[in-house]
Amino acid sequence: MNQRTKKYLFLSLIWFWGAFFSLFQIPLGAAEMTANDLVYFTENYPPHNYLENDRLQGVSVEILQLIWQKLGASKTTEDITVVPWARGIKQLETEPNMVLFGMGFSPERAKKFHWVGPYYTHELCLISKRKHDLTILSLEQAKNFSIGVVRQDLGHQTLKSLGFKEKTLDLSSDLGQLHKKFIRNRFELICYAKDTYFKYLGISGYNPNDFKLAYSIAVMKSGFGFSKQIPLPLIQNFQTALDELLENQSVERILKKYNLR
Repeated sequence: MNQRTKKYLFLSLIWFWGAFFSLFQIPLGAAEMTANDLVYFTENYPPHNYLENDRLQGVSVEILQLIWQKLGASKTTEDITVVPWARGIKQLETEPNMVLFGMGFSPERAKKFHWVGPYYTHELCLISKRKHDLTILSLEQAKNFSIGVVRQDLGHQTLKSLGFKEKTLDLSSDLGQLHKKFIRNRFELICYAKDTYFKYLGISGYNPNDFKLAYSIAVMKSGFGFSKQIPLPLIQNFQTALDELLENQSVERILKKYNLR
């Protein structure tokens, strides 16, 4: 066998074994991805996540900080971006390493995203102005009213799943825009988490007594949404960290701090 043939066989073997082992290679991220590699997004949703004096704070923000500590991450609130909810959901569907919070759980979302939670349970409601004295006794009756919702949030998705027609739903980008439209009489009701909306009224200088619960729709569990491409071991690490915070009452203390207990 001449030198040239030997060299050819040697290179062929290198190519063969390289191709062979590539079939079993663990994808980058499955073995190496950590909490530091993820990109974090949230919306303005007091008292769970909101900006006050240009500082991001709230229940879910503080819980996430404690999870980071448990996972040895070096992230800070400076690494969290506040965006409109519809934009956050769209990026969660398309980006491979994204976290969006606080995100309500639904079977539809479970098909698209990983989810860690819950850390809190909301009551999803229809809310009216007290002076209008609306009485709603059923969901079928509620379908006769115009309703404001935040685009692609759980209220919007829940109403659609219950058969509410799009033409009766007025879409807003966030809670602030939703409320401004409401006080300008763009619609008769809003669909939102009760405690969050009434907390927002107090923070924003409105009298909560001017508004009332018109109809309770569902119970909503809040947690953290993750891109589907994120490896399950990392998701499990987040869930384990949250479970430990629930067990040692850290989450309860944060909820009490924000008057949610």
